Amino acid sequence: TGPLTDMNFSVPEGGGVRFIYQFTSEPPAVSFRATGEKDGIIDIVPRTGILYLSGSLDWETKAVHRLQVESLDEKGNIVKGPYTVTIHVEDINDNPPEFDQTKYTGVVRQNSRPGKPFMYVHATDRDDPTTPHAQLMYSILHHFPNPYTEMLFQIDSVTGAISPSKTGSYYLDPQKQDTFTLVVTVKDMAGTTTNAFTSSADVIITVKESLWKAPPTIRIQENSTQVHPVNISQVHSNEPDVIYDLLEKEKLPRLPFSIDQNGVIYVTEPLDREEKDAYAFFAVTKDNTGELVDKPLHIHVIVEDINDNPPVCQQALTVIEVQENEGGGSNIGTLFATDMDEKDTLNSRLQFKIKSQVPAVPADNLFFIQQDTGTLQLPSRSLNKRIASNYSLKVLVTDAVFETICDVQIHVIDINDQIPIFEKSDVSISNTIFDVPIIFDKNVCLSIHSMTGSSYIIYQVKEGDPNNTFIIETDPETNRGFVKINK
Repeated sequence: TGPLTDMNFSVPEGGGVRFIYQFTSEPPAVSFRATGEKDGIIDIVPRTGILYLSGSLDWETKAVHRLQVESLDEKGNIVKGPYTVTIHVEDINDNPPEFDQTKYTGVVRQNSRPGKPFMYVHATDRDDPTTPHAQLMYSILHHFPNPYTEMLFQIDSVTGAISPSKTGSYYLDPQKQDTFTLVVTVKDMAGTTTNAFTSSADVIITVKESLWKAPPTIRIQENSTQVHPVNISQVHSNEPDVIYDLLEKEKLPRLPFSIDQNGVIYVTEPLDREEKDAYAFFAVTKDNTGELVDKPLHIHVIVEDINDNPPVCQQALTVIEVQENEGGGSNIGTLFATDMDEKDTLNSRLQFKIKSQVPAVPADNLFFIQQDTGTLQLPSRSLNKRIASNYSLKVLVTDAVFETICDVQIHVIDINDQIPIFEKSDVSISNTIFDVPIIFDKNVCLSIHSMTGSSYIIYQVKEGDPNNTFIIETDPETNRGFVKINK
């Protein structure tokens, strides 16, 4: 109780009829009167000054009631007042949370990033949002089916955002299971008390195939004459509004590829297979903070060969020596040529053909070359050095587009039917290195061919050097012998 003055009261909602306060009168006041937001529930007993509730207050209907109270004398004249009496209705947890839908549906892509929301659920609570009565917590109660020890989906307990878990990001596959049902609950009191109100809703999730997939190996023909850049492929993120980019897998002076913000990949310039026959790099997506959104995709590009290289003779002049007694059908040597186009393709297949033979004696077809190997043969007859000691061949080497002439020189050497003879029977030695003159083999007196056939001479000390003190080395150009101390 107390005298009439401005007052503030806090009254819990509900509870029914009850007294709030009693005002005391001061003469000549004999009664009280209340006006304002009584709403048929709040009133005062005129003679006693008791402020009371005739029913239950409801915070959700009206949180504050403002009244004016005054005291009156016997004639009904105001003695004191009016004074403001404010009644604040205190919320109690008398409302369960409610989802804004009884059933939710959502779609998630295979291989979506874990923790990236693809849908939301939302609930409200009519209780005072500034109190725990309306603080909501979301959770997954059931997960149908649940083939793994961990759930494939997770929910943010505060926002209601549903996203794949790490397990889900890895295992979700529409080929194995394309539909899941989640039973999602929401509790008030932040879920911290056992008497918190709880509501639930079903969430139907459809799993779809990932859009974010690496394209098949891209094949680009080298030395393209198209106007660049040229569209060669496209990738699609599972997420909207991402930023596409390319990352190098190998360090290059410059990556000849680009990507636009629709995920279209371009080659920016003509490629040369002989310079580089394959490229590998990654396509990535980022959000506006630069963080990766999707797992990087491996992009593989093969540069396809075209026939743009002529055959090349391995040597400017190929020299072959043939003994004059070689029989018909003998292989006498091989002409080697190369082609920089792709190995084991028709572009690099080489074929050989003799175009000319000089001199053309005793016939113009003394030599045969195998078309696909370049191996030279004597078709039928042996050569005779007395008729011709050298032959020059022009060999045409071709691929499917280009041709090249290679020069071949054939030296005819005599057969080994004479022994070498020293000029002198005695050689004086007075130093560590000596020039030993020799008498050449009779068959090579007019023309000496070093390191070949019958004209190459090997010297050995046969007697008088039991300790192998000396060795004799042959000069490959002159066939002269040099005596040296064997170290």
